[in-house]
Amino acid sequence: MDQTNSVAEEIKAAQYQARTIYNEILSLKSKTQNCTMQSASKVITPIPRNSCNLKLYNTLSGHHNKIAKLVWSADSTKVLSASQDGYMIIWDPITGFKKQAIQLENTWVLTCSYSADEKLAASGGLDNVCTIYKIKPDTTTNPVAHRGGAYQVQNQGFYQKVESVFKGHTAYISDCEFIDNSSIVTGSGDMTCALWDVTKGSKVRDFIDHVSDVLCLTIFPRSIFSTNVFISGSADGYAKIWDLRSPTPAQNFFISNSDVNSLKVFPEGNGFATGSDDGLIRLFDLRSDCELSTYNLSVQLRHQGPEGIPQLTPNMIAQESKRKGNQPFSATGDWGSTNNSVFSLLENQGIYSLDFGKSGRFLYGCYSEQGCIVWDTLKNEIVGSVGNDHNNKINQVSVSPDGVALATGSWDTTIKIWSV
Repeated sequence: MDQTNSVAEEIKAAQYQARTIYNEILSLKSKTQNCTMQSASKVITPIPRNSCNLKLYNTLSGHHNKIAKLVWSADSTKVLSASQDGYMIIWDPITGFKKQAIQLENTWVLTCSYSADEKLAASGGLDNVCTIYKIKPDTTTNPVAHRGGAYQVQNQGFYQKVESVFKGHTAYISDCEFIDNSSIVTGSGDMTCALWDVTKGSKVRDFIDHVSDVLCLTIFPRSIFSTNVFISGSADGYAKIWDLRSPTPAQNFFISNSDVNSLKVFPEGNGFATGSDDGLIRLFDLRSDCELSTYNLSVQLRHQGPEGIPQLTPNMIAQESKRKGNQPFSATGDWGSTNNSVFSLLENQGIYSLDFGKSGRFLYGCYSEQGCIVWDTLKNEIVGSVGNDHNNKINQVSVSPDGVALATGSWDTTIKIWSV
């Protein structure tokens, strides 16, 4: 008994010492943070409000359930989407035609990814498995047809082959992304990430350090860090930077006491943004190892007043009216009260998805009830909104690699392409 008590006391003392050192580090870091991004960018001309609202270019219709994930091809000519109707579809965003449909083994898909050479597509979901499909390079002459609630494909044009099936996670696959054309990294509810070799069909390495479900991950631009670095976000409130050559994280960032749902690397590769269940988007810098800015929707809307509110979709108004017992919904009422006003929409404003514009000046964030909001990254101001034509929650946003177009995915089963 005495020995057990002694070990417990040693553990408690070590924990106290670790907390003390951690607090000292935070104190030293705070002394060097002598300005904010907003104060440093005062001399920069602000972006006029609503000047960045994009126009609807095309609507991609064909899925029959929520859009779980969408990604652009490396050359910005295709969009890959995964839906809980049990299909992945490769789209031509210009014509709106389906180039190929892939029937999934598991209908409860949560994520998908597209290799840079466009020869492989990956899916993962509640079956704890990441499946790699081989894609036929050109199916343009034999497009996918849709008929009678099911996907009917011309025999000559339909080509589908399972390249690899990666089993090893003990919980759902929350996210996956190709590192290159022969390897992929996955994140899982079993609190781990894993690197897989597509060619060999085997696991290369586990990445273990999170203490709760891994909910999202993203790789850094290949031009910045080659293909060796990725970042993961978890329900433990941390984002971790990983080097593929090491099983332990290279950097740790505490985000918040809520789930980290979405991550995106800043275009030039020296920073990243996180979206979490507390409704905040945070921007971090790798070089200074600290947070640069926090984008708070409720604060901005209260500060900007009625004119700062992005256009509300009929679905948002209907949902809020129903939640309030069909009481009248007011977007211009008492701004100090949350009753029957737009501010009641700001309760529990979790972030579903986010992305940067090509330059990094625009930051797009999908909120659980407010749609897709456009932020000025430097000024920390709301400058517009995207996706108001959707009639349900917008849960996905992705900017094309060439920066010309933006895609939004929704629970209304459609994908919409936006451009200038």
